[in-house]
Amino acid sequence: MVQFYCLSIVMNIFAGLILVYGLDLTKADGELKSVPDVLESGSDEKPQETVPAKKRRDFKGLNGRSVRFLVGLISILVGFVKLFSPYGGIVILGDLLPSFAGLMGGASILLEFYAITTSAPDFELDDRLKAIFINSRKYIGVLCFITALLHFILPKIIIL
Repeated sequence: MVQFYCLSIVMNIFAGLILVYGLDLTKADGELKSVPDVLESGSDEKPQETVPAKKRRDFKGLNGRSVRFLVGLISILVGFVKLFSPYGGIVILGDLLPSFAGLMGGASILLEFYAITTSAPDFELDDRLKAIFINSRKYIGVLCFITALLHFILPKIIIL
């Protein structure tokens, strides 16, 4: 379906932007406080900057918790649907790389979101999950960018 073809490209680009240029919210509290909608309401405290403003590439709209949750959730849903409704190809193999990139990007964003918003104080991600989805987030973001670009340029190629 053409609609999911377009959604796959757009969501892979958004997921790539968040993973490559967005703040890693699991690293430190100082970075967490610099995200506007993570601050508790009613706090008069000025957000603490941890990285100099000119060195930080900040896509302010993509660092919000609600944006990250929606992009992660939609990326996973579109990636799953793309496995079974490829654009001009064979089911499962037709759009394998874009759906795989969407699933990986969405999982990385949602795991990071869950890691910072969980209410359990002793919550810790499994080391394997953390190594794959959190520590390798920039590589997953680049994978999302490349597959979105290739999927846009070469729409009917099998596996792309």
